[in-house]
Amino acid sequence: MKKTLIALAAFGAMAGVAHAQSTVTLYGLLDGNIQSYKSNIVAPNGTIQSFTQTKIDSGGLNGSRWGLRINEDIGGGMAVVGNLESGINLDNGSSAQGGLLFGRRANVGISSGFGTLTLGRNSSSYDDVSGDHAMMIQSVFDPSNTNNGPAVTSVTTPAAALGTLLNRNTTWVGYNTRFNNSIKYVSPSFSGFSGSLMYGFGEDKTLNNSASKTVSANLKFANGPLLVSGGYQSETAVNSVGTLGGKPALENTLLSVAYDLGVAKVGAGFNRAKFKDIAPGRSLNAQKEWNLSVAVPLGATTLSAGYAQSKGDDLGKSSGFGIQALYSLSKRSTLYAGAQSTKNFDRLATFAPVGSSIGRTQTYGLGLRHTF
Repeated sequence: MKKTLIALAAFGAMAGVAHAQSTVTLYGLLDGNIQSYKSNIVAPNGTIQSFTQTKIDSGGLNGSRWGLRINEDIGGGMAVVGNLESGINLDNGSSAQGGLLFGRRANVGISSGFGTLTLGRNSSSYDDVSGDHAMMIQSVFDPSNTNNGPAVTSVTTPAAALGTLLNRNTTWVGYNTRFNNSIKYVSPSFSGFSGSLMYGFGEDKTLNNSASKTVSANLKFANGPLLVSGGYQSETAVNSVGTLGGKPALENTLLSVAYDLGVAKVGAGFNRAKFKDIAPGRSLNAQKEWNLSVAVPLGATTLSAGYAQSKGDDLGKSSGFGIQALYSLSKRSTLYAGAQSTKNFDRLATFAPVGSSIGRTQTYGLGLRHTF
């Protein structure tokens, strides 16, 4: 009996050591709001009609999610790391990101003094720095939030490239934020400099179609109150041989600058979005996009505002502004309210030089965010 107890105690001690070297962290974020949305949309008959919707929505400031972070120290300054993160539509309890169980992130890799390398479903390196300029934290009220609504994330056909722009509530052209079948490297910081590179393998090649692929990269410099970052992403779509010609792709190139003045934080972002080879011998002229924003802390309250614009010869001009207020109820809970107004001047889904103003999109909301 005594030997059994000693053996159990020894096993318990060994398990305690192993547990100390390996950690699993549960975390999450819940963000719900009541929102009123008004826009002019293109009806099925081709006419432009006014549309208003009041709803309970999820993710006013940040997308709701829960996740697990895994870290195991394997010695020599190295660790096995992993991250499973599931998006949640808080308004109805369903999984976000198209219903994927771990749609936000699902990866495993190695971390060391040379950086972190992960395999699986990763956020893009471009997306990692896309909000560095945004003092409105890329909320639903931020006019430069490229993924506020149904923005362009596919360039497989001319209609997909242009048509979806007619029904959006955002100013900048959109991009995909996460990629399956990807490998990603994130460097450590060297005197304030850091960088990242991601490559997405398109496992969708057939005898008749070339595979899609994505290249994404960023470079960042952080020194005290100054933050400067740049990002690049090229998303190449599946190409049916002989149908589109070339390799249809959406390219985004971003430069961000942010500075903390103490009494306020200011940021500026400059982006270039270009659709390439969306039809035989046909690429769209680049959209030149910029954003200015400011955030002013006033005790437990932070007030922020921003203006954004996107302009090009083919897709026309869009502009918008937004305001928001955050009130910290505690370290984990934030009450927020805001409004956004965006006016789009987008081309119709044709290459003919015909323009159409689809009017103004307005969003008002009040919500609560809690982290755990």
